[in-house]
Amino acid sequence: MGTYSVPKGIRDLKPKGTMVKAIRGGYYVYTCSNQKGEDGKWRLRMGTLVGSIKEGVGFIPNDNFCTAEKLTVVEYGQYAIAYEASKGVLAQLKVFFNPLDATRIYALALLYMVNGYTGLKNISVLFAQSSLSVRYPSMSMSYASLSGLLDALGRREERPLRYQQHLLDKSHRIAIDGHCIESYSHENDLAQYGNKYRTTGEMQTDLLMAYDIETRRPVLSRLYPGGMLDKTSVKDLLASFAFTGKLIIADRGFYSLENLLLFTRGGNQYIIPLSENLLEYKAVKDNLDYKRSFIYRTQKKMHPIFFWEAETAGENGSRVILYKDMNRSAEEEEAFKKRIGTSKAYTPQRLEALKGSFGVLILKTSLPKDTAQEVFCLYKKRWGIESYYDLVKNRDEFKALCFSDYYMGQGLAFIILITAQIEEAFRSACPKIQGKTPDDILWEARGVKIRKKNNIWEAANYSKKLIELFAHFECPIIGDLNLVT
Repeated sequence: MGTYSVPKGIRDLKPKGTMVKAIRGGYYVYTCSNQKGEDGKWRLRMGTLVGSIKEGVGFIPNDNFCTAEKLTVVEYGQYAIAYEASKGVLAQLKVFFNPLDATRIYALALLYMVNGYTGLKNISVLFAQSSLSVRYPSMSMSYASLSGLLDALGRREERPLRYQQHLLDKSHRIAIDGHCIESYSHENDLAQYGNKYRTTGEMQTDLLMAYDIETRRPVLSRLYPGGMLDKTSVKDLLASFAFTGKLIIADRGFYSLENLLLFTRGGNQYIIPLSENLLEYKAVKDNLDYKRSFIYRTQKKMHPIFFWEAETAGENGSRVILYKDMNRSAEEEEAFKKRIGTSKAYTPQRLEALKGSFGVLILKTSLPKDTAQEVFCLYKKRWGIESYYDLVKNRDEFKALCFSDYYMGQGLAFIILITAQIEEAFRSACPKIQGKTPDDILWEARGVKIRKKNNIWEAANYSKKLIELFAHFECPIIGDLNLVT
């Protein structure tokens, strides 16, 4: 028989009908059976691995770990209120996509909205720990399924483009801006040395988005090479979609005479600020007529705005209007004075030379009839896209990507768009509670879990205030939640 390689004390612990193998210092238990060979002799045949034996512990079956059992308590609150507020986004996706693709797109975007950007390899864990896995029990959110989805969105653009065109068709006043996203994968086709390299030390890609200033929702989203200028990438964006009858509000980085012509095709109009290095800016910056003014009101205070406008129209009927925000001018002058002496850039002489430009904004527009005040207020609404990009970078954490694949990157740009729609739908639905932001509300809702009891999912860990909060979102948390859709 020979010497058995497994000690008798270990063999005595194995279940009946199994065998033990010593492998790399461990003892592993397999099923076994006697089988008759062609020679007529019976031999012991090893089957599947069923567990292991630990000295001092005993036999440990593979299928009896707590970590291997199905979850019976999962995260609920934050997902529930965000879902109720944004389920219209899912319904719209289903118009343009296969129901499974639409649901997977929506679920991934919702996970990003709640948790911030997370690598695809970790999404399946987040999904399993959330009530989304209860709502969609048969849907896979594995790395393979998600990477395949992003690749398809980048390679097969027809559906994503149709979806975005639908959003664009319903919008009339559009702000366009770009956002730098660091790329930690230098193999990414879109990763290039851009204008943020000296600050970040990383190559970058640029996310270009169009934003509806009335609904405060992004409607278009696309990634471009990090070294491409905004004035160049916007040409591709305009060529990819049908802009008709829109007011395009762009940042100064998009300015070029060629782009101004593009901005007025198809019955479109534009508002764009002039950069200080342009001759048009230098020609009018000192022509302020203090006899004309208006008050621009924000939530916090009133801003006296003085303005000057050329009496004759420029090329193609364009107008140039100079504005001076007196509050901002005083703030910029005070800030400069505090820095005097800290470096050669801050001197009394330079203050005198520059203070005339403090608080000055020069806008160029093709709008023929809107007053100077109306043009100014329309441009100020563009600030919404800056606020959204702050969410993208700081709350949703789309500030650095590790993708090395062009197509998956473009697919992710579409997911970012859907995340933005969910974000805005949630924020718009949040109740106005003194001293509480939408982020505070989302955080409080995290406390509510659901647990499976007698095959029914019930909410746990809630209070009267949370019941009232969830009622605002038409999301009851008492009784059978009946989550499966």
